[in-house]
Amino acid sequence: MPWKWIVLSLVMMGAMPSQAAEINFLSASDFIKVDVRLKDIDSLNPDKVELSVTLSPQAAERMRKISRDSMKKPLTLLINGQRISTATVQSELGAQFMVGVSRAIARDLLPTLID
Repeated sequence: MPWKWIVLSLVMMGAMPSQAAEINFLSASDFIKVDVRLKDIDSLNPDKVELSVTLSPQAAERMRKISRDSMKKPLTLLINGQRISTATVQSELGAQFMVGVSRAIARDLLPTLID
């Protein structure tokens, strides 16, 4: 009978939501290029500010490693300590990415990208 409790415990642990992994980039040292699109009425998400980022080689390697380790799991992106988004990793990520940011978050984030 004890094996039933072990199986039940394992099933319950597998059903529990997992904590998202996090990666935090510092724009001053981790970004080598940042483009910001403030408005695009033809976009799928016209209410979002779009960031297009190219990472330094060291930051790109961190991104590749954490995305490999987090495959099919949630990953939270932070920029300059600000939570930007959480998404499920579908493939290995590399040196370039684009992310849509709510206008509320962008108001706080954009000044930190200039410094």
